[in-house]
Amino acid sequence: MIETEIRMRELDAKADSLQLGPADIDGLTTVVDALADQARLRGALSDPTLSGDARSELALRLLKGRVSAKAAAVVAEAAAHCRGPRDLEDLVERSTIRANLEVGGEIDQVSEEIFRFARAVQGDADLLKTLTDPRIGLKARQELVSTLLGAKARPQSIWLVQRALAFRGRPLVKTLDSYVELAAQVRASTVARVTVAQPLSDEQIAAIKAQLVRIYGGPIDLRIELDPEVLGGVRIQVGDEIIDGTIQNRLNQARRLIG
Repeated sequence: MIETEIRMRELDAKADSLQLGPADIDGLTTVVDALADQARLRGALSDPTLSGDARSELALRLLKGRVSAKAAAVVAEAAAHCRGPRDLEDLVERSTIRANLEVGGEIDQVSEEIFRFARAVQGDADLLKTLTDPRIGLKARQELVSTLLGAKARPQSIWLVQRALAFRGRPLVKTLDSYVELAAQVRASTVARVTVAQPLSDEQIAAIKAQLVRIYGGPIDLRIELDPEVLGGVRIQVGDEIIDGTIQNRLNQARRLIG
């Protein structure tokens, strides 16, 4: 885990130093798609018999003139640090998503829009089925996302949701939530999902946030979700940890004691 975090930090630092723009993101997207479709390319750029420097140089040679120099540099850095074909693909994909989140300096707003869309999909079985139905062409499903979000979301948010649809075999909601987590990592904060039955006041939100900052010792990124089944109280999830103070939870505990 520590080694993985170190590799990601080094790749993030490289990407940040390059100040990637839209053309570079397009180039990274092209590479991610090529890596997904071309086993020989994945294998060559992640060849364990080559040194990291050799893989990096190979990536630069293969991508020269095909994508922007900055995009090629990010891929070369990923090739140097990867631990296999799938790891290479994941690293380049992560850099692509991360760069898009940061476009225009609206990462907070984009993260919130993605979170809201993920919750809408999670709560609508028919919509989830439609968006993930392999019998429906990817382009048609991406166009549906564009129609649903339209003027209600930023272009980056629409792109990211459309991109999540392209990853075969990955749960859509889980993928979108990973983007929210990545946005929090960029801001060096921790995501806390707060589920309540009714909207919270600004004072309540501030109190919850302050308490979580004290508990976790760092910035907290609150993502608030309304769920009528909560029956009062509040349910907070931070990573794998759950703080459940809802009436429903207390009722369930009472039933278990009675039973």
